[in-house]
Amino acid sequence: ARAELAVRRAERDFARDLLAKTEIRAPGAGVALFADKRDIVGRPVTVGERLMEIADARRFEFAVDMPVTDAIVLATGARVKIFLDADPLRPVEARIARFDYRARTLPGGGVAFRVTAEPSDPSAEPPRLGVRGTAQVFSTPVPAAFYVFRRPFTATRQWLGL
Repeated sequence: ARAELAVRRAERDFARDLLAKTEIRAPGAGVALFADKRDIVGRPVTVGERLMEIADARRFEFAVDMPVTDAIVLATGARVKIFLDADPLRPVEARIARFDYRARTLPGGGVAFRVTAEPSDPSAEPPRLGVRGTAQVFSTPVPAAFYVFRRPFTATRQWLGL
């Protein structure tokens, strides 16, 4: 009976060790973000594979996809107004933190530059994670003729191959 008890205790300790290895502890508090839960349910994972990200809900940034056709000269620290779909009448003031120099293909089929903006007021109430909206990005002033002739000039340049 003692031998059976020792075997059962060893099995219990082994099961506890396996359970302890399945727990994932984050270095800090935050919100767990998954790309798509259905991608990982029932699928074996490998060591080092990214399953989720932990985000601090108090520190947030805005990701703006600027279409190549609307590209302007950007500068770090430039003003951005974010109009969130959840509250479009109260825009959030932000500043450009960084931006891509290379355009990338979007899932919808367009090509855009990624602009990352941080809120101007860090103590502002953070929006809900994943909320979408529209951004108005400001740059240096240019003559009105630039806006009037920008698209025709671009189309002519592409047609001529210049």
